[in-house]
Amino acid sequence: MKALVWYGETDLRYEEVAEPEPAPDEVLVEVALAGICGSDLHGYRGHPGPRVPPLVLGHEVVGFAEGKLVTVYPLVCCGACARCRAGEDNLCADWRLLGIHRPGVFADKVAVPRRCLVALPPQLELRRAVLAEPLACCVGALAPQPPKPGSAVTVLGAGPIGLLTVSLAAAAGATVTAVDPVEARLDQARRLGAAETCASVEELEPDSAELVVDAAGFAATWRAALATVRTGGSVVVLGLGQAEAPFPMALLVRRSIRLRGQFAYSRADFARAVELLERGELELGWLAQARLADAAQAFASLVEHPELTQKVLLEP
Repeated sequence: MKALVWYGETDLRYEEVAEPEPAPDEVLVEVALAGICGSDLHGYRGHPGPRVPPLVLGHEVVGFAEGKLVTVYPLVCCGACARCRAGEDNLCADWRLLGIHRPGVFADKVAVPRRCLVALPPQLELRRAVLAEPLACCVGALAPQPPKPGSAVTVLGAGPIGLLTVSLAAAAGATVTAVDPVEARLDQARRLGAAETCASVEELEPDSAELVVDAAGFAATWRAALATVRTGGSVVVLGLGQAEAPFPMALLVRRSIRLRGQFAYSRADFARAVELLERGELELGWLAQARLADAAQAFASLVEHPELTQKVLLEP
């Protein structure tokens, strides 16, 4: 079969690989559509993290298994610990992610544990269904403090995760401000419901939002989040643009700000994302599509020309 194999940094090759042999508790998924996540770009940019080349990347997928339309809960966990039994696989101490710790979905087929399959209505549009994983990240970020009608929410970063967060918060009736230096992303944020947009965190009003979601994850956005959130408000950090930097802890304490990191999603968050997609309300005009054979060009465009494309879906 064919797959997109990452050999380190910008070296991506579309080539013939052996078809995966599923273990007794696994099934083969025939990939119909796969999304490029911002985390897939980390290795391409020279920040591999735990990825070891050669590796098939990708964890956002919709496809067919045993004749049924499915998506995949891509966190492969032990399934036995207290966290897994509670449906919180993302908090399992032994989690592994498709496309990082084991072969991913940028291929004709991928082997996954049967318990990771999530059945989908057969009529659900593929371009919509493939967004279940990134949308679940946003559902998980907002779940502990759901936006309310009239509440003020600021989203830092208008990449795919930021845009989906804008859409969720706006649909809940919140007044959403989106921040991103790329004007095309701000245009899309407005189409998805943002009431206000800013090109820089310096344009934000201090003490102006009950909730700030940092979908970028840099020192500058951490500090901006603390300055923008109201006293007693909440900040959720989703983005992983930067690992470490000095942090104004005194501001966090003196203003009683609740700060939470959010990694991935629970099983319930993922199921909720699928339910939301089934409604068909999310506007999809910001999605681009390319052949898996042309994925190297798609990666380059996402990194070098973020003003042209917000998200690319790959078709084998």
